[in-house]
Amino acid sequence: MKFVSILILTLSLGLGACAINPVTGERDFAMVSEAEEIEQGRRYHKEIIASYGVYDNPALQQYVNRIGQELAAKSHRAHLKFTFTVLDSPDINAFALPGGYIYITRGIMAYFKSEAELAGVLGHEIGHVTARHSVRQQAGQFASNLLSVLITVTTGEQALGNLSQQLSTGLIRGYGRDHELEADRLGAEYLHAVGYDPENMLEVIGVLKDQEVYEKALAAKEKRPANIYHGVFSTHPRNDDRLKTVVRAAKKLSAKTYHDDNQAGYEGMIDGMAWGSSLKQGIVANNRFSHPELAIDLQLPNGWKVNNNPQFLQARNSATGALVQIGVTSLNKDESLEGLLKRLTKNKELKVSKKNYGVTASTRIRPSGGDSQPARISAIKLDNSQALTLFGTSASDQFSGTDKQLLKINQSFRHLEKAQIDAIKAPQLKIVKRNVQSFEELARQSALEYEAVNTLRLLNRAFPSGNITALDKVKTITLDD
Repeated sequence: MKFVSILILTLSLGLGACAINPVTGERDFAMVSEAEEIEQGRRYHKEIIASYGVYDNPALQQYVNRIGQELAAKSHRAHLKFTFTVLDSPDINAFALPGGYIYITRGIMAYFKSEAELAGVLGHEIGHVTARHSVRQQAGQFASNLLSVLITVTTGEQALGNLSQQLSTGLIRGYGRDHELEADRLGAEYLHAVGYDPENMLEVIGVLKDQEVYEKALAAKEKRPANIYHGVFSTHPRNDDRLKTVVRAAKKLSAKTYHDDNQAGYEGMIDGMAWGSSLKQGIVANNRFSHPELAIDLQLPNGWKVNNNPQFLQARNSATGALVQIGVTSLNKDESLEGLLKRLTKNKELKVSKKNYGVTASTRIRPSGGDSQPARISAIKLDNSQALTLFGTSASDQFSGTDKQLLKINQSFRHLEKAQIDAIKAPQLKIVKRNVQSFEELARQSALEYEAVNTLRLLNRAFPSGNITALDKVKTITLDD
């Protein structure tokens, strides 16, 4: 869990500009010039990196950059300086900012089978840049979208209080069917140009569509919004004639002998990749959250679904609607923990109780579109400049039980010694020779604690009912040595 301050971004848009679309060759209305577009991307890039962090694997970063640069060099805007970054995030996502900044998460890379599939997603995102999709959006919509990318969409959850009012669909949700289809067409062209079979575009979209189907069902079960990759259409690629037509049209551009998809090379790059939260972000095991850099841990209630997001840790009980959000907050100069709670609640009369772990208080919140409900806010001092803040709530008729669990979370807090920190193990993706006869057996051997069978099926292209015995090797999740 990496805690950062999220800055609200502003756009400096030039009005009334008309430009030649580099893809179509026709004039279209654009809100910004190319120079302004590049400057926007440069500024937003800093915020994305501050929020998510760069995945600490130089070899993988160089690998993705090499493939991305080969595709970009064959694009309609090859003169742009493209930047490709693997984000340290378990989310299943890839997106582009104006001016040539392309991001892909390690989370989505776990589901790819080959280098050619990776190239397909990178080509799709390059297509958004070359067609200038972002700068053709209305300025206000784009600003809201980018804020969603930074704060909420990757979590699949709504933050509490005023933050929930800032939610919207975002870049992560895409640009509409026509723009997404255009990005797939362009991505297929770029694949063809560098020697990958464009059919890989359909394959990877199909894999991500399976993941979307599963995620929507899981989100409904957990009573939360679904978190899906924006490039996936409403229908499966095998049933989408329009998508198949635009992708396969790339093959007609020129005679081409396609090279190998490099499955072995790709698997070598992702074998051992971090799964879920990295050590730098903090590890959740058996609902105990341990953060090596902060040297702390605490226990979350059994049965609560935990999401370790870039800005905060969040746990939810889908049965009762209980929610707790935990993050690090900076202390003002000479500010006490009691003063911090009063500042956060904007209530100078807040009755704060001192405990052996820190301070806590009962308060109330009004979720967006809902009625006022009880809540508990607590703070635990980490050092002279920052405190761990815990904010939890549920509906009034459930809060008595919820409050007891919130207090138990507070009481479970502890500072870690070096030996305890060294003993923390992080989950990682491993590709191994199959030695089991079912996904259920593989799940029991894995380090996955939640939805293990479905997750392993998705990773291994066997969702929803494929047979594991057809595989020689399997992807699984283990704990590092």
